Formats: sequence, structure tokens, C-alpha cells
Amino acid sequence: MSYPGPSWRIRGASNFRSQGRPSTNPRRAGAEWLALADAIAAAGGRVLVMPPPALEPPLTGLIYTANAGTLLGNTFLVSSMWASHRVAEREPVEAFARKLGLATERAQATWEGQAEVCTLPGNRYILSYGVRSVHDSVAEVRSRLPAGARTLEVKLRDPFFHGDTCLDAFDTPRGPVLLACAAALVDRSLDELKSFASGVEVIPVDEADALGYACNALAVGGRFLAPHGLSEGLLRQLADRGLSVVDLELGELFGKGGGGPRCLVNALGTPALGAAADAHRLDAQHAQIAERMGGYPEQAPTTLIPGTL
Repeated sequence: MSYPGPSWRIRGASNFRSQGRPSTNPRRAGAEWLALADAIAAAGGRVLVMPPPALEPPLTGLIYTANAGTLLGNTFLVSSMWASHRVAEREPVEAFARKLGLATERAQATWEGQAEVCTLPGNRYILSYGVRSVHDSVAEVRSRLPAGARTLEVKLRDPFFHGDTCLDAFDTPRGPVLLACAAALVDRSLDELKSFASGVEVIPVDEADALGYACNALAVGGRFLAPHGLSEGLLRQLADRGLSVVDLELGELFGKGGGGPRCLVNALGTPALGAAADAHRLDAQHAQIAERMGGYPEQAPTTLIPGTL
């Protein structure tokens, strides 16, 4: 995870939440980020923190680390961003991955990372493209998957700009599930998803809940960390499967920035990380981060440097 800096604001305005360029509150954004990180840790997750580089204009999209790339085997494949204001994120991402002892390579096709890779049990993967990531990215990612991997490619339609806005696979106490919004898919049906995901319960998600980022929630340790505002019907279905729903207020990071819990996390799994990773644990720097955020302004700068939009 990577926390927002003191001048966090909307730069690219390139999704349906951010396109109106709402003014932002960096202090509140920091509190939202820390609440999510704390909820992950409380559920048993291990959080490593990639600090934002001190740059102006800031890399405001870096907090959405699901787009940073993904770990494939022993190599972290670094994204090739669609949005021009996010291209420079690859340097700090590469540097941090190497600090963790991971090899890195850069994607050649335009591809926005883990947000386009939905992992199912049984060495199966749903690879998405169509809005931000290009079709060529599917073959590039597929070539790096484990031997014997089975894949299903799906094309997305706007405003579902990443796969993690409409597809979410996770374990529950009652077995694995896949949340899926059929309205987001151009060339696949729910029946096709169910066939590919045999043994995984597919729970249909309507467009309203998908736009509320139900599929961008994060399941950790039997808890479902979800943005506020999802329907009672869907939350009841998740509770029926043994999940404890944790309601998160993300008015800045999601409501304005357009990224929910899953967008804010890059899941590494359990790779053998170098000893340097210990220095980046959230619990090792929680107090310092909280103190720093407490000094953030309540309103971000309203004047952007020319050429940074």
C-alpha cells in the first residue's frame, strides 16, 4: 500500500468518480487510507508501506497500488499505464519492489496491473482488458502465468475501466465465491463465467452495486472490507456465507478519486521477501504515518502546475 501525500488531489480526472475534478481533503484522505490499512491488519493481513516520493506535481495515482503491476512467479511485472499522468509511477514501484528483494520487469503492452487479473482456485485466471488495458496485454500476462494455467479473457466496457471494478474472487468460510457484474462485460455472459469458474459460487452483482464498488471490496481473514453504500441484499448474501462485513467510509479515496479497497492494495501473497521488508511494515511506522497525516491540510492546492492534468 502507498498512502496519499499532503497535496493529494485529482490530476487525471479519468474515471467516472473523478472526472468532475472535485476538491479534495488530504487529511481526510489520509485518515481513510489508515483506517483501511488498520482494518486489513486487524483481519490478519500484513501491510507493507511504499511511501510516496516527494515530488511536485505529486504522483496522486500511486495510492491505487493494484495498478502498480503484479507478482508473477519470482518477478514483479510493472504496469505500463494508460493515463499519462501515471506513467512516472513505475520508477518508485520498481525501486520498492527491489527493496523487497523482488526482480522486476516492465510490461510492454499498455496494462494496468493486478486490477486486470482475477485469480480463481485451481490455477485459473480471468484476464481483463478493453478500457485501459489493451488486448495485447492478455497474451503478455498469460505467457508469465504458472505452467498449466487456464485463462478466460474478458473485454470490459466503460465505466468499468478495470476488471476489479466488476469481478472479485475470494474465499469465504462457506467456500470460494466470485462476485461478477454481467453488465460490465462486452463479450462474456454469466453462464460462461460459471462454466469457467466451476466449483466457485458465482454471485451476480447488479450495476448499481458494481458502480458502488462491491467488486472492489477486499476479503481478508473472513472479513469483507467494503465501501459504504452497498445494498442490503448483497451484504446479506455475504453475511450468509460467513463473512463479517466491515463498512468503510471512503468519501475521498473512492467518492472523489474513484478507487476502492481493492484498488488501494497490491496483494503479494506470501513470497519469500528479503529482510529489508520488515522496515516497511505498517506496524513499524504506524505512529509516524499517523502523526504526519494529522498535519495534512484540509484542502488540497487548487492550482495545478501547467501541463500536469
